[in-house]
Amino acid sequence: MRRTLSLLVVVTALAGAVQAAPATQIGVVLAGSTLDFWVTMSKGMHRAADDLHVELVMRSPSDGMSLGPQPNIQLRMIDYLVKSGVAGIVLAPESLQDVATPISIAVPTVLVDRSSTDYNAISTVSTDNFAAGRTAALSLVPVLHKGARIAVLRLAPNISSTTAREEGFLTVAREMGWRVVIAPYVGYQFRETEAQVRKVLSGDVGRLDAVFAPNETTAYGALHVVEEMPASTRPRLVVFDWRPEFLDALEHGTIYADIVQDSYRMGYQSVETLVAALQGHPPRPKVFVDVVLVTRANLNDPAIRAVIANYER
Repeated sequence: MRRTLSLLVVVTALAGAVQAAPATQIGVVLAGSTLDFWVTMSKGMHRAADDLHVELVMRSPSDGMSLGPQPNIQLRMIDYLVKSGVAGIVLAPESLQDVATPISIAVPTVLVDRSSTDYNAISTVSTDNFAAGRTAALSLVPVLHKGARIAVLRLAPNISSTTAREEGFLTVAREMGWRVVIAPYVGYQFRETEAQVRKVLSGDVGRLDAVFAPNETTAYGALHVVEEMPASTRPRLVVFDWRPEFLDALEHGTIYADIVQDSYRMGYQSVETLVAALQGHPPRPKVFVDVVLVTRANLNDPAIRAVIANYER
């Protein structure tokens, strides 16, 4: 009896030791933390971590911080994570300033949301942004004529994802013979962006046929400005990304079309790609996650609703 009890104690102790073994840690550095896009991406990452039995260590700057007051802040976060012993890193890279590139991080790195030549990475998980920009423009083809007056509200010159969207949209605009009469950089902070959008659109009220806003902040600002215009003078507004207020704007026709990224799936697949690589499965260099084109006509489509549902807080 004593020997049996002793064996049970040993087996139980060994089982406890196995259960207590620390999980593999994955570092995550995004380009922001409060935009609905990043919040939803983080949800997908945490779900992947739960499914794959790894632990996330997240160190992301405030939205836009890397582009303004604290350039290269991501490098300090990456250094902290590597020194903390993470097995790999998922990174949404902001452009670097006055640093020799490309940088080789000491652990395997997967880029998410955007590509970058500033880092050596094993894979990039993102939207095909150029193609998605074309999709945004193609949504307007049935309703615009040659010579239509277009505004493209550019985000910032050093963000590869939005630049690719803008270029994709502009490619179709040139093919269709539309006139791009407004194409300024309007910034990435909500309040400042809205003020800049109001300024650049104010002189063309009633003369614009369409406006393209290539990300969440420009879309938010453009929506508020277009809503203030008399209904008869509003241009068709095509936006990118998703916020809860966009649903009502689509239902009432203020937003003509919305290109919605599946940032939940993007986050999930970025962690999944890195974990698979750590287990010896070489990843594809590029993994594209499909967008959905949302209009008033297809709002109730189950596939559309499934993507939108991931953005609910």
